[in-house]
Amino acid sequence: MSLTLPTQRTKPVTDLDKQTILLYSAPKLGKCLAGNTTLYDPRSGQPTSLSRFVVEEQGDVLSMGMAGVIAPATPSKYITNPEDELYRVTTQTGRVIEATAEHPFLTRTGWVPLNMLAENDRVAVVAEYSSLFGGVSTEHDFIKILAYLMTDGSLGNTSPIFTKLDDEVREDFKQAVESVGDGFLEYDSDNGIQQVRVKGKSVGRNNVLRFLREHGLDGLRSADKFIPDFVYGLKKERLALFLNRLFSCDGSIEKKKVSYSSKSIRLVRQVQHLLLRFGIVSVIRDKFIDGELYGAELYIAGKDDVLRFLDDIGVFGEKQVAAEHLRDALYSIRCSGTQLDRHGNILFDRIRSIEPIGIAPVYDLTVPDNHNFVANDFIVHNSTFASRFPEAIFFECEPGLSHLEVFKVPTYNWDDFLAACKLVAQGNHPFKTIVIDTADNAFKFCSEHVCGKHNIEYEGDMGHGKGWALVKNEWHRVLTRLASLPYGLVLISHAQDKTIETRTGEYTKTQPSLPDRARHVVLGLVDMILYCDAVPRKDANGNTIIDRVMRTKPHPTYEAGDRTGRLPELLPLDYDAFVKAFTAAAPGNSPGTGAASERNKPGSTQTGKGK
Repeated sequence: MSLTLPTQRTKPVTDLDKQTILLYSAPKLGKCLAGNTTLYDPRSGQPTSLSRFVVEEQGDVLSMGMAGVIAPATPSKYITNPEDELYRVTTQTGRVIEATAEHPFLTRTGWVPLNMLAENDRVAVVAEYSSLFGGVSTEHDFIKILAYLMTDGSLGNTSPIFTKLDDEVREDFKQAVESVGDGFLEYDSDNGIQQVRVKGKSVGRNNVLRFLREHGLDGLRSADKFIPDFVYGLKKERLALFLNRLFSCDGSIEKKKVSYSSKSIRLVRQVQHLLLRFGIVSVIRDKFIDGELYGAELYIAGKDDVLRFLDDIGVFGEKQVAAEHLRDALYSIRCSGTQLDRHGNILFDRIRSIEPIGIAPVYDLTVPDNHNFVANDFIVHNSTFASRFPEAIFFECEPGLSHLEVFKVPTYNWDDFLAACKLVAQGNHPFKTIVIDTADNAFKFCSEHVCGKHNIEYEGDMGHGKGWALVKNEWHRVLTRLASLPYGLVLISHAQDKTIETRTGEYTKTQPSLPDRARHVVLGLVDMILYCDAVPRKDANGNTIIDRVMRTKPHPTYEAGDRTGRLPELLPLDYDAFVKAFTAAAPGNSPGTGAASERNKPGSTQTGKGK
């Protein structure tokens, strides 16, 4: 075919499904949770609040990786957000979390914002922490004493008292008290019930009382009891001992299930979490007496969960006989109790209620690679704006799409990525938009591929910038080919703040989190850079409201741009609003040549100030 010069101008491409778009978001847009949300240290097992974790900016979190595996991850950002409206979500199993209306929850049909969920919808929670045990080895006897006093104990300021009819349990308590160096006084109460009062063997020395005071437990009423933090860091066998003694007192072995009840709702919720470390799923219900809220009751009803409880934790004393009868009965039946939608480490738990609870500060974390973390035993993640693009196919470059209802191709290395590109380029499919989620991970795979091909560990190992050039060339080659296909191309990234130095000083600019060499290639290809941000404002009552928006025009403090010239400077973070703005633009306003077109280039700083 001989080359000829053009005889007429090419028309601008104005179809949405032919655009190349870089979409990146500020971390505060996705996971917005209350400050009292609980995180667990992956190594010590101990809890901390999200607000404290964000303030201290240190430590790892638990994150869901490939195949639903829960593993440690290190956050790259810790964000304190303005006040926002919070909603309390309670699930069928009794899990509770407080989140903003826009917070996305993982469902069986995708990541769905809370404001699009309703009662009976299912959201993902943790069913098992396979290795969340610490290294604390508190003495067995102190663990027994703590468990007994948390259940059938009176935590008086002067001397704790234990009340139990079970002779074997009462003897176990007395032996433990003597083993830690204290004495006891056994007597009958006014009701004829045997009680054991702990007393020191010398004046002013009461080891049990000192132990309780160290952990803030002395003087607590039954409804205020809680499990101290150190218990979460116990070794597996000691944690099992603690739970064993709890259930031996306030637990019940019934015909087809095991239950645990307490006036302290907080205590019951803590027990529910600790059972997850043994892979035991339980259900919590409020407990009422004479129509008044008395406390909470926890049920272990699934056959596998009950058997795991009996095998790994069990009970002590007179309840052991009932436990063995229950074990024998379960072996002879196919199932027992409520059947839950469990898949490995993840459980899809029905929403029982969604209630507004008021306005408060909200917090967020950014976790590289997986882009999710575990909070209050829920899986929390970013939003799915890109799934709304026309006939989208996702190149899944990171975990988190495993339950998203989209067409996807798992691409967890560069060979997979190239194979997916080849399949799409061949045509013979209904797809109109390619979504790369995330471009950051795709570039990481590209770098690893090039390094492996040349037997080096890092790009810089080749010297003279040769390694960097090879990676950049491979990245440019593949992305250019994708962008030239007759489909839309959406590259997803995350936001990062970068310090820009100039002759007159320095300033901070929000940019996609892609490495510079990858980002520059992308910026040269895309038609739009859409920066998803949050804008605070005051409502009529003076309350702070957060508006989720997309910024489309260049600005010195953030990366954005629109070569099409069709978008307003600021849009609601809503796919329908985005499409309406794009399609409503008159054909005469399409980009042409000259200065106007140049001003609309992504990355240009010739426009006015953003809102």
